Amino acid sequence: MRTLPSLRIWLIAFACAAASAASSAAETPLRVAFVISEDFNVIDFAGPWEVFQDAVIPPAASGAQSRKPFELYTVAAKPEPVSSTDGARVIPKYTFETAPAPDIVMIGAQSDASPELMAWLRKQYAANATLASVCVGARQLASTGLLDGKQATTHHDFVDRLRSRYPQVKWLKGQRFVRSDPHLYTAGGLTSGIDLALHLVAERFGDAAAQATAEEMEYHGDGWKRSD
Repeated sequence: MRTLPSLRIWLIAFACAAASAASSAAETPLRVAFVISEDFNVIDFAGPWEVFQDAVIPPAASGAQSRKPFELYTVAAKPEPVSSTDGARVIPKYTFETAPAPDIVMIGAQSDASPELMAWLRKQYAANATLASVCVGARQLASTGLLDGKQATTHHDFVDRLRSRYPQVKWLKGQRFVRSDPHLYTAGGLTSGIDLALHLVAERFGDAAAQATAEEMEYHGDGWKRSD
């Protein structure tokens, strides 16, 4: 049977629209939410932020001009300034109620372990966002129950304490980061958050993009290159 001209035109238009939509989706930046609350640790926050901020997908990888692949924002329980461990103050851009749906959530060491935060983290996990802790930010992830029965890590000084408090989690010491499941990661202390963030860049856009980001930062550690 010969295809009617109008049907043929409709099929071509549909295919073009689908290709255009796929291309647009591929160019849409991934959203990275940084949870902050009182006594947040600066390097747990700033190290991964710098990685995602500096990441650029080169033309060979994107098929077009170089582009910024991540959109970053801060989120907290309230839209009020919060202080770091030594007094640096940051005003969150969003609250848990107003934040756009993230693709990645970063949570470093900080004080908030409220039911509201736990509910928000569980909601993002259920929506297939990647949750990643740095240092004792693992306490918040463990409090959600999402790490139960899974491997995880934290700052070496806190492994034993968290093992006692959350015995259902398989705590590992001396790891730069641990992949607990396809959407859960925990990093050790402080600078290990940089390695985890670079690893997440490599997972999504390839080792070349992560290496270029590390070089832009003049970061020479290679902990992010490990395979899961």
